Amino acid sequence: MANTNKGRKVFICTTPQPSTLNESQFAALTYVEVSNVGAVGESGTNTNIVSYDELATEVTQKQKGISNAGDPTIECARNPTDPGQVALRAAGKTKLLYAVKFEDADAPDANSTNTVYYNRGLVTGPTRPNGRNEDFILEVFTLGLVQTEIVVDPTSLVAPANSLKPSIAGVLTQGETLTAIPGVWSGNPGFAYQWKRDGTNIAGATAATYTLVAGDAAKAISVAVTGTNGAGNATATSAATANVT
Repeated sequence: MANTNKGRKVFICTTPQPSTLNESQFAALTYVEVSNVGAVGESGTNTNIVSYDELATEVTQKQKGISNAGDPTIECARNPTDPGQVALRAAGKTKLLYAVKFEDADAPDANSTNTVYYNRGLVTGPTRPNGRNEDFILEVFTLGLVQTEIVVDPTSLVAPANSLKPSIAGVLTQGETLTAIPGVWSGNPGFAYQWKRDGTNIAGATAATYTLVAGDAAKAISVAVTGTNGAGNATATSAATANVT
């Protein structure tokens, strides 16, 4: 389901981060929320398109060049005592790099997280748009981001659970391909597969499909499906088929 920006939150880590961070390192940091945010500018990676024409060129050649991680602005209704705004003002006075986090309000259900965007960069500003009598007093900060944005999609907070066992579709004849049907799961997991011959794992048979071989003759086939999400994993095994002919 598509969502709007309503409810989006902005955070900054007050400890400078001089080196490139991965997802787990970003997640382990302590952040301060910036309150009274009215707008967040464009973020994400923009890559230059480089072109070159030779004497014989009929259509311009193009290739990707240098990428810019983005320079989004953060517009706030000025609050002199808000810890997040205080942190932005302090960061704006330095030449150091800081981790930032944007969090959408788009969790698909009560048991899932929101989308989170991580990045790291300079903070400049604030500038003040000023205005007329009834305009709010605003401050605008600009982030000079220096690494590729990391986007973490919503994940379940509840480990997967199987409510309808996996099953197998296909013809039980040597050379035919069987397909694993995962069954019904909660927790929106990803799946891994292990095919079995008379209850014993078949080496290398870990795809969603399995092609029957001579060694399967007169044997029963089953498949174990493991569902995994950010909260854990669980395994369910299909009923065994009749013997392969």
